[in-house]
Order: sequence, then C-alpha cells, then structure tokens
Amino acid sequence: MLVIDHEFVQQWSKRYDAIFEGSYDQNEERAIREWLSNQSEPKYLNKEYFVRLGRWKTKRQTSNYEANEEKTIIEVTRSACQASDALVKLNILKTLRGVGVAVAGTILHYLYPDRFPIFDYHARKTLKKAALWSRDENDDSAQAWLEYTAIMQELASRLDTNLRKLDKALFAYDKYGYGQWSGQCE
Repeated sequence: MLVIDHEFVQQWSKRYDAIFEGSYDQNEERAIREWLSNQSEPKYLNKEYFVRLGRWKTKRQTSNYEANEEKTIIEVTRSACQASDALVKLNILKTLRGVGVAVAGTILHYLYPDRFPIFDYHARKTLKKAALWSRDENDDSAQAWLEYTAIMQELASRLDTNLRKLDKALFAYDKYGYGQWSGQCE
C-alpha cells in the first residue's frame, strides 16, 4: 500500500513543478491566481478569467464556457462565493454552461485555495492506491467531491501542507511514474 507522507508530498510536488515549469498550465495558473488576489470579497470571475480557468481544467468544454454571458458568469460566481454551504456553492457554479463537478470544484479551489482542493481523477487514483479513497476513481458526483474535499483537507492538515501542493503531488505520482516511488509498504 502506498504511504502518503511529508516526503512523498515534497518529492512529487517538486516533480510536478519541474515538469510544468514555464508551461501554459503554470502560466495560466499564476495569472488566474494573481487576478483573483486583487479582488475584494465577494470574489467573482469575469468571462475572460472564467474561460481561462475552465480551459486550464479541461479544454474540451471551451465552446460551452464561451457560450455563457459575462453578466451571468459574474453573478453566478459571486453568488457561489456568498453561499455559506459548500454543496450549494458547487451547485450554483454548475448552472453555468460547461461546468460539471470537476470544473466547479476547480473554480472553488481558485476562489478559496485554503478550503477546496482541485477535484482530479489522477489525485483520486493516487488516494485509492493509498487506501484513502474507496469510491471508483471515475466517480465525479457531488457527493464524491464532498468526500474528496474532506479527505484532502484532513491529509493536508496532517501533513502540514497546502491543498495545492498536495494536489500536485498526487497528480504527478499517478501521471508521471508511480512505479519509481520507494515509499511503499507491504
């Protein structure tokens, strides 16, 4: 069984950063975070940054992201920020065209990076290898997102790391060579 500990997170998040150094993905992530950091509460996305964030998560829905009106995007993302319940936030965001649970979860991560993880298939596969995820790794339901969020928050807290660094490590481990990790037991 895979052991996810501090060393694992350090090694694999560094590998992620090295792989994506200077890439479109890294540059977009920085640009979106910087744009959002200059906003006061309640934060929101305009059309440009909504489309960019959506494309960053999954490009295949780009035409749907672009079909949303800017006014609607601003109202919906601001409304999601103002909602108090995590599931309500998620469901509000899902009213936008092209936005399912994974993209809504990613929007919430960008809006609240210390509270919500990026909901990712590769990260779920790594959690499954560590016996921390019992659902199918393809389960992208709202209930799976809630469970995943709780697991990621607890793991990040226990390992004294942030959600994004943990996400990078879990993603990189699954995508770029988990057979090379020596931190496995039994």
